[in-house]
Amino acid sequence: MKTKYLKLITLALIVCSCSEKQLEPITASLGKPGVVTEVQVKPIAGGAIVSYRIPNSEDILAVKGVYTITTGKKMETSASFYENKLTINGYNDTLSHEVELYTVNRAQELSDPVKVTFTPLESSLNKTQKTVSIISDFGGAQFNWRNVDKAPLTMEFLAQDSLGLMQTMKIITTESDSSRQSLRGYQPEPRLFAAIVRDNYGNASDTIYPPEGKIIPLFEEKLDKRKMNIMKLSSDASFTNWEGMDSYIIDDDHDTFGHSANSSVPATFTVDLGQMVKLSRIVMFQRFFSDTYYNWGNPFTFTVYGCDKKPSQDGNWDEWTKIMDCEIIKPSGSPSGTVTDEDINAAKEGHEFAFELTQAPLRYIRVTINSTFGGTTFTHPAEVDFYGEAQE
Repeated sequence: MKTKYLKLITLALIVCSCSEKQLEPITASLGKPGVVTEVQVKPIAGGAIVSYRIPNSEDILAVKGVYTITTGKKMETSASFYENKLTINGYNDTLSHEVELYTVNRAQELSDPVKVTFTPLESSLNKTQKTVSIISDFGGAQFNWRNVDKAPLTMEFLAQDSLGLMQTMKIITTESDSSRQSLRGYQPEPRLFAAIVRDNYGNASDTIYPPEGKIIPLFEEKLDKRKMNIMKLSSDASFTNWEGMDSYIIDDDHDTFGHSANSSVPATFTVDLGQMVKLSRIVMFQRFFSDTYYNWGNPFTFTVYGCDKKPSQDGNWDEWTKIMDCEIIKPSGSPSGTVTDEDINAAKEGHEFAFELTQAPLRYIRVTINSTFGGTTFTHPAEVDFYGEAQE
């Protein structure tokens, strides 16, 4: 009996292997589909929105647009029969262009083309590149730009190396309407910095340089923590809980931490820098807890305040000037509970927040941690670094 079944299975396999699979349309053809009508065009930045009326036929599956963008690349976009418009993107000019519209039936047949001419508005890339500015910053150069369309753009930042060659030092992708980035680690010597703006369609700006050519980075150093101390103002939190110490926040050891008590957030600590300083940036480090970061009582949002003279012991907030609100963001954008290698590397390097170049020299800094990644009522920062130039 087993032999009989084995023969039947073998025969079935042979028959199946000999059958040629035919790829056929979903349904039989009802003839070439009709064309779209009543076409209207609305120019947009770098493209156009093309609306139309679909032929009154139950056989229509979609409408397809075929066009060639500024780079010479041929593009296709499509919309189902439930929609009545296509969005054309990818141009970095304001010349006249053409898109061919086809209806597609369920048998995958195309209609005759309907050619539509349009002139795109100025692209987001071109608008953004006009706003890029490159100025001297502490330890390097500061890049500022505006992206009024909030379009997804890639910013490439370059600097001159020791041989005088331009090298790409950082690349980011952003949709923010206003952004700032800095390249640091350079001596206060004349150096060439530049930027290139790119979009998702292969378009790129020319290399953008400062109008004056080379710029001189401002002097910057990591401030000496041996000159610092944590001040204990009356309204400040105590960070001496669960193996934490106030002093651990500025001890240059990322394995130690300050730990506030339950129900202490917002939790404030105050640092006497020990000298008047033209501050360039503050760097917040998270505690490595349960083999990861971005969790438990690690700082999520905090506010930085400054004071140029010795503050009152009672912590009177009228003596303090708010400098900036800070939010630690995971580079990967992953949801809560998910931490990537990119996120971990960023946490190890510390989360940097820059002071305005116009910031007056300060001696006293106050930091209020407003919320944590774990939503806890306590917080445990591992370390805070300060950079800038001490004033004589």
